[in-house]
Amino acid sequence: MRNSPAEIKHSANRPLPVRGGVIAAALCFFLSAAPASAGGPGSAGLQVLKSDISPRAMGMGGAFSAIADDLYSMNYNPAGLGQLYMPEASALYLSGFEDARLSNLAFAMPLPVKGFAGIAKPGMGMSLMMSDAGSFRSRLINPNGTISERSYDAQKDMVLTVGYGEKVYSEDVKFEGYGFKLDQYVGVNMKYLDSTLLEDYAASAFAVDMGWLAMDPKLGLAVAASFSNFGTGLKYDKELTKLPSILRLGVSYQRPTVMDQSLLLAAEGDFYTAESPQKSIRVGLEYHFEKIFNLRVGYKSEQDNPGLTMGLGLRYEDLSLDFATGAGSEVYNTSQISLSYKFSGIIIKERPKKAFKDPTPQKKEQLNPAPAPQKKTGSPRDKKKESDFIWLY
Repeated sequence: MRNSPAEIKHSANRPLPVRGGVIAAALCFFLSAAPASAGGPGSAGLQVLKSDISPRAMGMGGAFSAIADDLYSMNYNPAGLGQLYMPEASALYLSGFEDARLSNLAFAMPLPVKGFAGIAKPGMGMSLMMSDAGSFRSRLINPNGTISERSYDAQKDMVLTVGYGEKVYSEDVKFEGYGFKLDQYVGVNMKYLDSTLLEDYAASAFAVDMGWLAMDPKLGLAVAASFSNFGTGLKYDKELTKLPSILRLGVSYQRPTVMDQSLLLAAEGDFYTAESPQKSIRVGLEYHFEKIFNLRVGYKSEQDNPGLTMGLGLRYEDLSLDFATGAGSEVYNTSQISLSYKFSGIIIKERPKKAFKDPTPQKKEQLNPAPAPQKKTGSPRDKKKESDFIWLY
């Protein structure tokens, strides 16, 4: 429960009007109630769009755009939907600052037909995110000097996302005498945003996300770029608020270690283009233990809430449980948990086999290969002697 920054004088017999400058002040105040990110000077609205929506990504500090290999890629890089090889479903819950909370439902699957590039079967997903910034208490000074209170739902947001991603390039390439396998993916999201402020002031908008992902699956190296939340602003009454557009540039590297274990490293830079100059550098790692247990740790250098993050993942057959939390953040720590299921019995797309190999130099072809030496054939007389010898023996 939050108290307003100042008491608002008004008659006890009439409802509280919230207009003009009060709306702007309320917007600035409620931005700090977003479940994961607070806004600074020049902030955009709907700050929940800057939240990490994935315990796996959050545990790695949010460096996920160059990994993007599950249905949560819609929140970081929609090109990653092209990597899906079976249907997936997931439910997520996030607890934020004080009584703020967020929930997310998502489903994604590969399509049974080839994509526009005609190379592989694309992936498509849908998610519904609902956010509640908690309550807001207003204190009123009545003409007779008494004080009355009223509680409002501070801000409620809803984001509906439909995403599509596919592989558009897959070839063997040569560079400086070395051979590589290059796969490229592109993707796009369409978003519908709905926000209600103080229960009475509603605004809606449309937005688009775009993403690109390039990798060498044998080397385990990937680079990515994505741009999120490009669209119309939110208009509460007469106040127009921009969306928090984000440019993400990332890189990841994965290698096996011992037995059936592997190490995944990732780094990413997030640039908030619609706000006063802000950026966030994110790094993280994930260690896979025998396809059952995953340990994650990361760091994010956000201006509003920097600090360490950590996460755990447990998997049993097709079911996985993931948890992540902030650890030592300067402002506040958030936690989130998700339950996911992969429908492995539904075979739509062949599962990729990861065979990590270092790049090997390409052998130069010989222009004039030397003729193979010919065996000397003996004379008929020699053959006769040899056969006679065998016969005598």
